[in-house]
Amino acid sequence: MMPVSHAHPDTAPHDGAAAALALYAGVLAAANLSSAAHRLVTQLAQDGGYERVTMALHEAGRTRLLASSELNMSNPQAELAQLLLGALQEAIEQGMTLSFPSDDAAADELPCDWILLEHRRLQQHVGGAIATFPMGIDGAVFGAVCVERHAAERIDASERRWIEQLLSLAGPALRWMHFGEQAWHQRLRRALAQTLAGLRQPQRRATRLVLLAATAAVAFVALVPLDDAASGRARIEGAQQRVLSAPSDGFIKIAYVRPGDRVAAGAPLVDLIEEDLQLESDRWRSQLAQHENAYAAAMAKSDRVGASTSFARVNEALAQLALIEEQRTRGRIVAPFDALVVQGDLSQSIGAPVRQGDALVTLATTDRYRVIVDIDETDIVRVRPGQSGKLVVSSLPWEHHDLVVERITPLAKVVEGRNVFEVQARLAQAAPGQLRPGLLGRADLVVGRRPALWAWSRHVLARVQLAWWAWKG
Repeated sequence: MMPVSHAHPDTAPHDGAAAALALYAGVLAAANLSSAAHRLVTQLAQDGGYERVTMALHEAGRTRLLASSELNMSNPQAELAQLLLGALQEAIEQGMTLSFPSDDAAADELPCDWILLEHRRLQQHVGGAIATFPMGIDGAVFGAVCVERHAAERIDASERRWIEQLLSLAGPALRWMHFGEQAWHQRLRRALAQTLAGLRQPQRRATRLVLLAATAAVAFVALVPLDDAASGRARIEGAQQRVLSAPSDGFIKIAYVRPGDRVAAGAPLVDLIEEDLQLESDRWRSQLAQHENAYAAAMAKSDRVGASTSFARVNEALAQLALIEEQRTRGRIVAPFDALVVQGDLSQSIGAPVRQGDALVTLATTDRYRVIVDIDETDIVRVRPGQSGKLVVSSLPWEHHDLVVERITPLAKVVEGRNVFEVQARLAQAAPGQLRPGLLGRADLVVGRRPALWAWSRHVLARVQLAWWAWKG
């Protein structure tokens, strides 16, 4: 076969373009990178009349032989394989086409002789002429092709340009195939590298600033420890609550208060009807008069037995009258302390019967409160007495109140389909006048410090761990 260097200058460009397209089509027809590389070196050796064409792949700082037209690839440690690999690596490191022996035009392009050391060693081993062509796009070299001609002709500049033209289309195709066969983490790393390279462009300054701010925000929430809080619904109750019940069977006469009213100590709350007690009192007063008369008559007759009996009956009547008077006094229910009425609207129950012990009015203190916080079962293990927190009530969302945990109820209850524990806390400072028992809100109890990202994902991780444990059995 006639060497390419002997082609006519006028027809070489057209023949070169057709040969490049044919080589490109053969590469694209291959099923994988190894097959495509083998087709390339075989076709190039055939078209150019070369004794051997070898291709190497360069990635992650390492170079390895990929295909050769006349070389046993099963032993990459053989002397010839190592010499070929050295020549290919030499061209890849320099990023330029190298040939040996060089013609005058090529010698003028090279900065000094030392960059051909590996080529000289290979040429001394195989004889003839060799040339190595790095392949890459946008300055990134990913491989190289080495051609050998064992005849005496040198590989001149026109022949090198012809080979470069052949590789102009096949090289990018091989790189795309190589990228397609890489593992997912390698493709991801390459995509990140390309993205970072694009961000270095001057016109991407705004994008760089946005990404920098987003990275700083993510780093902040992922690394900077902040207060970690266990949250739950909260309600305010009086520190002291008292239920006032009916002292005896009777009927409601007057209701002086309704829920929400503030009352002072001793203020009347409810009056019960006392007509039955008045009749009972009149009956015992009549009996008292009879027993006193009987006692006086017995004393006048010096009847000691009759006097003793009458005297005992007089004392009985007096005791019954005292009891009735006490019951009449207790028929008016009064406030035992300054309080707020939280339950007991009896204004619509005037005349209704009540039995002894029935709850009538519930009072709560107005100077001291306690806060009951419902904490989810996934957070209760981290709550301890003495921890601090914040309370926000729904009616006053712009005000925060400091809390101190006092005790934890050891029994859970179901609220809206969730298991919760009641945590009792107190206000760290005196309660403002706007607060009152019965208000609802939300409380955050500080249970430690951790980055916000881990605090937000804690519940999800706990559910996943529980599901994993249940699945494993």
